[in-house]
Amino acid sequence: MFTNVIRRCFVPCLIRRSLSIVSNNSTVSSSPIRICVIGSGPAGFYLTQNLLKLSQTIPTTIDIIEKAPVPFGLVRYGVAPDHPEVKNVINTFTKIAEHERVRFIGNIHIGKTIGLKELQEFYHIIVLAYGSSVERNLHIPGETTLENVFSAKDFVGWYNGVPDNAQLRPQLNHTDQAIIIGMGNVALDCARMLLSSIDDLAKTDITDIALDTLRQSRIRHVILVARRGPMQVSFTIKELRELTKLNGVQSMLNKEDFNQIDQIMIDKLERPRKRLTELMLKTARTKQSQNNAERFWYLKFWRRPKQLNGKTLVESVDFEHTESVANGDFSDPNLSVQPNGTIETIPCGLVIKSIGYYGVQIDPWLPFDTERGIIRNRQYRIDDRPGFYCTGWIGRGARGVIAETTTESHTVAKRIMEDVEQGHLTNLHDVKSGGDGLIALAKSRQIRCISYEDWKKLDAHETNLGHTKGKPREKILNIQKMLELTAS
Repeated sequence: MFTNVIRRCFVPCLIRRSLSIVSNNSTVSSSPIRICVIGSGPAGFYLTQNLLKLSQTIPTTIDIIEKAPVPFGLVRYGVAPDHPEVKNVINTFTKIAEHERVRFIGNIHIGKTIGLKELQEFYHIIVLAYGSSVERNLHIPGETTLENVFSAKDFVGWYNGVPDNAQLRPQLNHTDQAIIIGMGNVALDCARMLLSSIDDLAKTDITDIALDTLRQSRIRHVILVARRGPMQVSFTIKELRELTKLNGVQSMLNKEDFNQIDQIMIDKLERPRKRLTELMLKTARTKQSQNNAERFWYLKFWRRPKQLNGKTLVESVDFEHTESVANGDFSDPNLSVQPNGTIETIPCGLVIKSIGYYGVQIDPWLPFDTERGIIRNRQYRIDDRPGFYCTGWIGRGARGVIAETTTESHTVAKRIMEDVEQGHLTNLHDVKSGGDGLIALAKSRQIRCISYEDWKKLDAHETNLGHTKGKPREKILNIQKMLELTAS
């Protein structure tokens, strides 16, 4: 539906304007406009899709550059294994990558092996869409010194086959209780992986290493903790509903945490938040018993981690109870809290931190807001860098789901084409070599570029290996092995 709306409302208008500009030969030359998109996750692919639609009358090529040898970013390495319906978007991305005006170039680390400024030699327009890759820290004692304390980013990377996390060794067979700090969708994903049936997970593309570790897990209780209340949770109704429906798993919510929520408050909420709140209330009010389940999950609000305790492995977490500031609105999504002096120690043998992500500056030349972890930009145009744009988390911050990225990508593509058509980019008459020049530069530095055809060899190997095990895919966890398979 969204694509049809775009086609009906925006494309005809832009085509008429583009035809006028091309006929006057005042803005663009007859040689193609070379565009590169840095990052091959949802932000990069959806932007490319919209650029293709909005530039149908202007000679344009688009190269998608990825530092890994494989495409799809968050869809491959971030989406939970038990969410195959979300991963089906790869079918759409494949059609985009195989478009005659699009080229995928993998194994190129912009900012490390090739400088961002160097791309200007090959491209007229450069879009950064590389996401937010660093998880925020708690900055409390024990966080970095105790074992079995992980960031959600690393834990997700471990079960999803990120090569950098292949050596992670969570110990799940010595404890029956885990604590997850944070209440976003990623936190619920981690909880679901710890609580799900092994038989169910064995049918997904979870890595064999993670599956074997989870098979030996003794964890029966997963406690999710947040510093604020139920009206400030960041997870969505889909993820909450999935937790409530896990076989052999019981929710253990405290009804008193929801006492301040009344119907008047609920009626004022936007529909998604209203439905989420109603499901939390229904879950909390459902009769809860530990007699009819094997595993359990809990939501504990109004607690802020103060210290992690243990000798070698983490053994417990000290939490400081919080309360809303004076005159704070219980339903305010930005509610501020303060400590009330009460300290509670909760025993556990595993801690997963899931408190958000921030982006990194991949090149010193890139204008960057280090406090917010985003590229400095105005309406997706990077500050003081004509021809440079950003989209996705690296431009707006690590929030929102793939659907929001889809909507934003059209806005960014429209902004780029407006700049092209209105003559705001002064280099469009320059003849650029695009991906051919970039690949030649990479080759001169002994860097092997991976094409989409190369990736399809690895894809076939992974899917064939997975099918022999009754899984949709078995991911290769070693970069060198990936490169070997793409060359075969």
